[in-house]
Amino acid sequence: MIYLLDELEEGTGGDYDGFDSWDIKEADKLKGQLNSYRAQKIAQFLGKTISKQKLLKYAKPKGYVYSLSNQEITQWLKDNQHALLKYSAFNIGVMTAGQKSK
Repeated sequence: MIYLLDELEEGTGGDYDGFDSWDIKEADKLKGQLNSYRAQKIAQFLGKTISKQKLLKYAKPKGYVYSLSNQEITQWLKDNQHALLKYSAFNIGVMTAGQKSK
């Protein structure tokens, strides 16, 4: 999940020919738009929870101006939900070699 969040924050498009090959639309819109709250909401939207400590890396300096509102990010998630779930499940499978956590 952190890998996906990093890719969204950096706007780099992910592995395997980028987000476009996974049918994730307009992922570049999220470049620089995450903070710990937004990252946690994305993870929760995809059925995961991440510790607050791991999300601190998305903190922005005081006064940082976001170009997207929380509502716009929520809409982007809804528009890309199926593709994001496929991408996330694939990457979790790769990272864990298909083993389920206990």
